[in-house]
Amino acid sequence: MSDEDDFNEFELKKDIKDPKRKWADRIVKSIKIYYKKCPYFDLHSGDCFIMEGEGDKCPRDGKYEGCPVLEAFLVKRYDEIKAKGKTLPYDFRDLALV
Repeated sequence: MSDEDDFNEFELKKDIKDPKRKWADRIVKSIKIYYKKCPYFDLHSGDCFIMEGEGDKCPRDGKYEGCPVLEAFLVKRYDEIKAKGKTLPYDFRDLALV
């Protein structure tokens, strides 16, 4: 096995994330501190406030870890914030202030 094969093996194992995904993961971790259920989930009706369309029921019953709807929302917010040229918030509570 050559040194180049070792390097390629290392590159495959290394988890490379884009900045959007990294920021979204950090925001989800900060949500964990403040909320047991998704902050965009209505407990009484089971609706998701960030889902667009007619079927507004939360498919995950308020579980936000790994939720594709929440992740897509956070990536969209990332793009909006970057387009405005503002700094990214480090905490979920700061997301509303931007």
